[in-house]
Amino acid sequence: MKTKTMANLKRKHLSLCILAAMSSQFVYAQEAESDDADIEQILVVGSHIKRGTDVEAMPVTTLSAKDIENLGVSTGDELLRSIPQIGAVNFGAATGNGGVNDARGDVSSINLRGIGTGNTLTLLNGRRLVTHPGTQSENFVPVSTVNSNTLPVAGLRSLEILRDGAAAIYGSDAVAGVVNYALNSDYVGNKVSLTHGVSEGTELDETTFNYLTGFDFNESKSHLTASFNFYQRNGMMASERPYSASHDLREYPGLPEKFVGDTQLDNRTTSTPWGEFQSDSLGRFHIQPDTMSGCEVNLAGGVCADGGSISRDLRFDRGTTRSLSSDVDRLNFYGYFTHELSDDLEFFSEAIYYSATAERTREQTHNLTAQRFQVSADAAYNPFGEEVTLRRYRAIDSGPRNIEVDDTSYRILGGLRGMWGDWDWESAVFYTEAETNDVANRIQASKFQAAINSTDPALAYDLFTGGDLNNWNTGDSTLNPASVIDQFMVNVSRDSKTSLAQVDFKVSNGDIFELPAGTVGVAAGVEFRHETFEDDRDSLLDGSNPFVDAITGEELSGSDVLGSSPTPDSDADRDIFAAYAEFLVPLLEFGDQYVELQLAARYEDYSDVGDALKPKVALFWEAAPWLSFRASYSEGFRAPGLPQVSAEGVPRSNNLYDPVLDDSYAIVDIRSGTTDLEPEDDVNTSFGIVLQPGDDLTITFDTWTIEQEKLVGILPGSSHLLYDSLLRSQGSSNEAVIRDPDTGEVIQINNDYMNLGVRNIEGYDVSVVYDIDTSFGDWGFTLNAAKLTKFDQEADPISQMLLDAQEAGDPSVPADRNVAGAGDLIKENGRPEWRARVALDWDLNQWGAGISANYISEVFDTSATATVEGDDTIYDLPVDSFTTINLYGEYRFANEGFLKDSKIRLTARNIEDEEPPLADELAHGYFGGLHSNRGRYFQLSLSKEF
Repeated sequence: MKTKTMANLKRKHLSLCILAAMSSQFVYAQEAESDDADIEQILVVGSHIKRGTDVEAMPVTTLSAKDIENLGVSTGDELLRSIPQIGAVNFGAATGNGGVNDARGDVSSINLRGIGTGNTLTLLNGRRLVTHPGTQSENFVPVSTVNSNTLPVAGLRSLEILRDGAAAIYGSDAVAGVVNYALNSDYVGNKVSLTHGVSEGTELDETTFNYLTGFDFNESKSHLTASFNFYQRNGMMASERPYSASHDLREYPGLPEKFVGDTQLDNRTTSTPWGEFQSDSLGRFHIQPDTMSGCEVNLAGGVCADGGSISRDLRFDRGTTRSLSSDVDRLNFYGYFTHELSDDLEFFSEAIYYSATAERTREQTHNLTAQRFQVSADAAYNPFGEEVTLRRYRAIDSGPRNIEVDDTSYRILGGLRGMWGDWDWESAVFYTEAETNDVANRIQASKFQAAINSTDPALAYDLFTGGDLNNWNTGDSTLNPASVIDQFMVNVSRDSKTSLAQVDFKVSNGDIFELPAGTVGVAAGVEFRHETFEDDRDSLLDGSNPFVDAITGEELSGSDVLGSSPTPDSDADRDIFAAYAEFLVPLLEFGDQYVELQLAARYEDYSDVGDALKPKVALFWEAAPWLSFRASYSEGFRAPGLPQVSAEGVPRSNNLYDPVLDDSYAIVDIRSGTTDLEPEDDVNTSFGIVLQPGDDLTITFDTWTIEQEKLVGILPGSSHLLYDSLLRSQGSSNEAVIRDPDTGEVIQINNDYMNLGVRNIEGYDVSVVYDIDTSFGDWGFTLNAAKLTKFDQEADPISQMLLDAQEAGDPSVPADRNVAGAGDLIKENGRPEWRARVALDWDLNQWGAGISANYISEVFDTSATATVEGDDTIYDLPVDSFTTINLYGEYRFANEGFLKDSKIRLTARNIEDEEPPLADELAHGYFGGLHSNRGRYFQLSLSKEF
């Protein structure tokens, strides 16, 4: 092969996007022409080897810039949701996560195959992206993700998804595959676009401005491509959608008959302005309107005290105060610079900056079980004349909890690449950092108790006034003065940071030597990475300022923030050394038949959790010009995340069912990590068929399996409680469950992360691409569908004992209580069997139009169950399938003058205004990680190139 010129060298970095023009959803790589003088070597995701033919052994889904534009999406979150192979998006505001321990702000996760966040390796131009600083609990352990909103949708040249295990090629995390973002690097010209979209029937609207420029200078030896993107969203409140307006879903239209009226669907909270208390003379009592029966002590203002806990009629409905979608301001900048140093040497660099501010509101928090404090007998507003214990109270009159999260990240990269004989080589160093600053107005517990116990009526807080006499479930009309409330309101912060520094060197030769069937390609490289994670909690949260009961002197909680468990600061880092080698070996070329073998291996050594050596073997066989087969076997691994390693005594308070007391209440689960955790192992196999009956039609079918071992996990708190109930029925108890010796209530559950899980997942993908040119325009049809056929989680020993007890009818382990995270999990919660997208696009002269449909099959919500009289079957709440239909039309101006090279496009998504199917989800009444809340959505876009 002739030595390449610098013109070709500039184009040889990662560029599977070249293939994107061949297919709008699925790329089937075809052999290039054999004229060596004109061959342009390319690098395909899934291989490090540059060569003149594409690696057909790889199942790759590619979206070009045109495909992304046709989707009509504005954010990375929406972009990934359009791809059937992507599972539930479990990070982000749409899922309703909003506690201080959640990843709040402008964040969206990546979850290929639905096997869990963190099992997908995410790259930018072929190199790793830094993980978002925020963590979230999945399978009861903290996980992290690359934030898909970091990169502008309008600036993407292509999005490439390798749907195959790739640890031997790219390293840790590539269990389910690889997502590679490719940004423009050789654009010439200028393009400006403005897009505005509105969600019908809500206050939500989105505006995006994008500017892209690229030019040569220094006598064409240098080139700069840069883009600037600004995005603004005005969010919506939960009250704007019927399914999220109320957390009481017992009578929601369309509920299956067996669930109508079921109290499991009443997710209103028992922590309300109608406080619950305890005293020596009254025992347990609560405040209520005096129009209700049972008053024992009449109080002023139309309220009274009644014995016991509050009735269901007085529960607080949080749907009235919550944001459904955050307000967001987002800025993205990207620059790519190249400079030709000689005919065979080039300098390249890239710079990325991202900044976003997200704002949302939630109800103010209540006190946790561990924060039950005393109200003195002489408090100004204590009407009972004796010491009272506050059990449950929510200070609604303090106003909503306003949450503001600032997210920033940047990446600076510089490198050299060139030719040495027939060898391509490349080396780069980069540093990338992400930071999250989270602030919310909260109630400081100690100051709250001080205000309640004040003997000065001008400074004292009155918590015995109840709520709104006319709207029992939605607010508090008996307001305390703002001057009193201001005494205990504080801003509570959480500052988190992650960083990734890497230096690498790699070489590639597409024709190292000849075999009878063709040339052998080889690639090899080394990497060194340094990763860090920091989580700095507010001093009121990290244990340094505990909440001490001012009356008894007893330390109640390590957290002095009402409603939040203490969480210690966390700080961890690691070094990783990696080395890899890869070979592409042609085995047979005879007539129309061609067989090729890919062999790869990678070694990674972690400074904290050991090392791993993983191989991969992939085979491609072209049996005929219209028929090809591909298969692969790969071993992979996923190193425990730094949050999993560094977590130490992290309490998490959740409302759990205690079968011993037959009651649900807030219980603290104290979780700890350890450097004794080992990397998770996996085996990924796939087999595919590619049919090309004609030049314009490609059909593919790929089956895949993933077997995972040593999954980092933890026994769920709900299972610990079931296990405690089982043991107590046998005369012992669960040592991990600590109970109050007087009340029997659970004080805490002690839990440690362990390598304990085994999981088997299987499925298949189907793709059809058909392009045809007619006198009525150019037509493109695409179908991309993913079927999940197996998702089995092997039960750990304790979970298996619980399942066996339920099977035997043991009443100590109620059959209607789900043993979380064990058994056949397909169709459970966010794991539908089918996801598909079908699209038809048309172009004629200056006109273009398209129609598409997205489909998600039904799932079951395991948090709500029902039985039918005479039937022993336990039924989970069915969550219907979800289909949305989308349209777009555009006109491209071709005339001379100002409008030349301009385009106007109108998009309508979900034209039938389908609501997300109802689910028993506390936050918003639907599966936010799976379904969209946008409803019917209209978008107008204007763009111009010059």
